[in-house]
This record gives sequence, structure tokens and C-alpha cells, in this order.
Amino acid sequence: MSPELQQLLEALDAKLTCADREKPRAAATFERLLSEAMQRRPGTSRDEFLDALTSRYREFRRSRRQPPAMPRKA
Repeated sequence: MSPELQQLLEALDAKLTCADREKPRAAATFERLLSEAMQRRPGTSRDEFLDALTSRYREFRRSRRQPPAMPRKA
């Protein structure tokens, strides 16, 4: 995963899960990162971009819930 996508997914997660008092800041951060990402994909609508982001976000959330894999003994 690219660092830009990682940052965008983390910002989306913060926007969706933060406390009410933090929502304006989290939303502004997400919108800024989304705007920057969309500028790199001219011709893609906001809805198309968000649709593509949705499946990545689900995968991102799933990976955060799973415990890290334990290393195998040699």
C-alpha cells in the first residue's frame, strides 16, 4: 500500500471514529487529503473515488482488528 493511500485511509478512519469534538478537524484533514489524491487522478469523479476507497477502507479496518501474525520458530 502506498504511503499516500495509508494516510488517506487513516484520515478516513479518524473522521468516522473520532469523538464529536474532534470531528471538524478530522473531516478537514480527510477532505484535504482526498482533494490532493483526486488531483493526481484527473477525470475521476468524487463518487468514483470514494467508491474505490470504500473497499480499501474495509480491508484496512479488517487488518487493524486482526492480531499481528506470530513469527514461526525455525
